Amino acid sequence: MRAVWLVVFVGGVALAAPPSLSWEGKLVWTPPAELIPSQKLGLSLTWAGWEWVGKAEVEEGVWRSLTLSGTRKFEFLTLSPGLSFDPKVPKFEAFTLPWKLALHGLTLEGVARLEEKGFGWGLTLLGPKDAFLEQLRLRFNLKRFLDEVLEETFTPSFSFGQVRFRVALPCCVTRLRAWLDFTKAGFSELGLSFPLPLPRETLLSFAGIVRLSLERKSVYLAPSFFYELPPCVVAFLGLDWDQATWTIKGIRVYAVGFRCELGEMEVRGLTALEDIGLVPRPYREALWVSWKGEGCCGPARFGAALYFGEEGLFGLGRVDVGAELPLAPGVTVGLGIELPKADVPKLVLSWRVNL
Repeated sequence: MRAVWLVVFVGGVALAAPPSLSWEGKLVWTPPAELIPSQKLGLSLTWAGWEWVGKAEVEEGVWRSLTLSGTRKFEFLTLSPGLSFDPKVPKFEAFTLPWKLALHGLTLEGVARLEEKGFGWGLTLLGPKDAFLEQLRLRFNLKRFLDEVLEETFTPSFSFGQVRFRVALPCCVTRLRAWLDFTKAGFSELGLSFPLPLPRETLLSFAGIVRLSLERKSVYLAPSFFYELPPCVVAFLGLDWDQATWTIKGIRVYAVGFRCELGEMEVRGLTALEDIGLVPRPYREALWVSWKGEGCCGPARFGAALYFGEEGLFGLGRVDVGAELPLAPGVTVGLGIELPKADVPKLVLSWRVNL
């Protein structure tokens, strides 16, 4: 059934006009296990003024998504409808219709979404640059931060609204921003934010945030730190700020490293002092080397990565080596190998096709 859906999806698009094809994929083999495929297929075409894009994705042998979206620009109006399906069942997931109207310095954006469980819609009004009204946002049975249906109903009622204001000030505090949130039950929150710049020699700046709601009141001072590092040096820094006493306890260093270009070669190194996802677990240090070369059909790319932990020669725990070679215009093939010290090797064959 899944194969039939893909044929219908691809065939339906192809009947409209000769499409352009994008195909990305990879095969991962960890001996003696079987090959694990992952693929992304995209088809795009322009027909009757519409730009249509269809996408299908298979991740680690499992169907993940199947979507069809379009875009049409009129003089002042832009429409971008989209359909999404669950290819595992298969079944309909959602129909979304975003639109944008720009006229006389104002921008009105809307979205309507139909799901199996219900229907919702929303409006957003954006004011002109430097205007007092920055944004007016209304949602009807849509979630506050995502354009997804909030409740199981096809008769949407008001669910959330927000008005944002901005005021430019002549000195000291350069700008002032305020917002008012409200829901179906009434007032939700009133907020105020403003920057407090310090002389550049201090390398510090602050932002004040005041929040007032029926449940609580809070005043927050958010510090930031800026420092121009020497060339090739990379650092991830942050301020250790004590909110209880409103004092700066010090500077937190998350990672330090370097990044340099030597002709066609780029060398990067990083030492993670805290685990924030910059280096794959369980390693703490990494060294990446990449360079370009000339292939028969275009530039080729080569790369190597070394990951260091606490065991092995100099703590070396894993080595990754790979290359990407163009075989023809729009066709690139990659081959890589992962060599972990305490595990079996992993081979990866990847490809990209754009026709």
